[in-house]
Amino acid sequence: MNIIKKIIRGLSLLKDAFGDYKLQILALTGIGFLSGLLEGVGANALIPLFSFITDAGPADDFISQAIERLFGFLGADFTLHYLLIFIAVLFIIKAAVLFIGSYVQFKIAYGYEKNIRDELFVKSLRSKWGHLLDQKIGHLEKVLSVEIAYVRKLLETLSSFILILTSLLVYIIVAVNISFFITLLTMGVGVIITIGFQPIVNTMRRISQEVAEKTRSVAHFVNENVLGMKTVKAMSVTDSVEEVGEKYFETLRKLQIKRALISTVFGSFFQPFGVIFILLLFSFSYKTGDFNLPAFIAIVYLIQRIFSQVQSFQTHLQTIFRMIPYLEHVLSYQKRALKNEEEDRGGQAFVFKEKFSFINVSFGYTEDKKILSGVSFSVPKGSLVGLIGPSGAGKTTIVDLVLRLFKPTKGDILLDRALISEIDLHEFRRNVGYVSQDIHLINDTVANNIRFFDDTITDEQIRYAAKQANIYETIEVLPKKWDSVIGERGIRLSAGQRQRIVIARVLARNPQLLILDEATSALDNESEKRVQEVIENLKGKITVLAIAHRLGTVMNCDTLLVLDNGKITEIGKPGDLLQKKDSYFFKMYNIRQ
Repeated sequence: MNIIKKIIRGLSLLKDAFGDYKLQILALTGIGFLSGLLEGVGANALIPLFSFITDAGPADDFISQAIERLFGFLGADFTLHYLLIFIAVLFIIKAAVLFIGSYVQFKIAYGYEKNIRDELFVKSLRSKWGHLLDQKIGHLEKVLSVEIAYVRKLLETLSSFILILTSLLVYIIVAVNISFFITLLTMGVGVIITIGFQPIVNTMRRISQEVAEKTRSVAHFVNENVLGMKTVKAMSVTDSVEEVGEKYFETLRKLQIKRALISTVFGSFFQPFGVIFILLLFSFSYKTGDFNLPAFIAIVYLIQRIFSQVQSFQTHLQTIFRMIPYLEHVLSYQKRALKNEEEDRGGQAFVFKEKFSFINVSFGYTEDKKILSGVSFSVPKGSLVGLIGPSGAGKTTIVDLVLRLFKPTKGDILLDRALISEIDLHEFRRNVGYVSQDIHLINDTVANNIRFFDDTITDEQIRYAAKQANIYETIEVLPKKWDSVIGERGIRLSAGQRQRIVIARVLARNPQLLILDEATSALDNESEKRVQEVIENLKGKITVLAIAHRLGTVMNCDTLLVLDNGKITEIGKPGDLLQKKDSYFFKMYNIRQ
């Protein structure tokens, strides 16, 4: 019952994954049947062929007689010469059919790989932010680049599996035409061998599951430490990281060797067993009085082909079980991505004339863990509003809510008088600029980093945004100016230059609301001063909400908000708050002096 459940489970997975390709798979079945029929008839034609050579008399089996009648129908002489041509033509046509089958097979497999990779990549980009936060580093990359390729291999194997089964069926039918007893004996032996190797197949399935899980763990470990390589080096823990990595890699190596050895067991022992079976069959048949050499030659060829197909059957079955864990993970990820697709139910236009407001907003990632509680504030159009507070107060959560990465559990967020959830999401984000302390740059030119996948942004807009971001002169003195490649994550630029490139990227889109999330926290004093100049120049032109720790970033704000323990505890002008000795801003100011 357990085996039956596993088979049903496997068939269900294959249906979920490849159900849309049933017509193509049906076509492959037809191709496999035709290929097997051509080879089977060609093999059966060996009987009349060797009958001519040995003078054994006319063949009396059904297919041989049908071939002779076909010659008569075509008006051709049933002679050795024409029979040789007939057999050659059959095998040539079979080769052409198999070539067409391979083309269909590869088209299905690589088409599926491309389509599922497209779908998962798009679904990942459009997933809810909370879902993406739950993903381990390297897992999505592993799914898209490696595991989908394994699933494509599974589909290729499944297609070949279908060709094998259909060909095997035809070989059995033709063999039965020659000798029912020998065919029945051969199939019985094949079934016994298949059952006997079932424990190996089960072991292969279990080890394949372990390999898939360990491979994902290795991908996570490698990505995690590559991204943190600077910290690893700075803290001189490379030896420890190497030691942990060695354990991961060694465990994976042992599992892969074990899997590879098990996969070769069947092929290694099956071929000599097939030869022994044929020798015993010859010995038995030769002693009987009705031994027929032409029929025996044909049946031996077919038995060899049947054994070969049974061997391929087992090999492909092992490959299918080896790939099933990857299919399970891909389908699981696909279902989670579909379930967590970001919703966009808004249809209103982005209209910002008065203010952006939080009205009694509360939020928590879980019911028992509130991050924000009853937060209310307004950001008037054209103003510069600062938001400060201790670490863990909920400042980043406010940013995530403004960007519509999360929804409030209570309260409303309004743009003028419209709920932001009722505004078209794409249009909303096009009008809300976001600059983070985590700088995201691509290994491309300066111009392409500012354009950032938006071909509607002109060169003139790029240059104007660079001037606004106070980075224009710096770019002009680079070796290739706007065509200068800045390296991985902008490594060829200073931290301040990288930050201003990102600000220029945002300004090139002409946002109406700009969010600066700790945009100067990682900068030196000189770089911070340059970014502060950028913010000052934007004052009155763009509405800015600046989240900051550094005083210089918020000293010139029109309004300063203090967030503490998920609540707004102070609101006022920076100068006014400095007059209150019990205010958070006053205490922070004096600590920093």
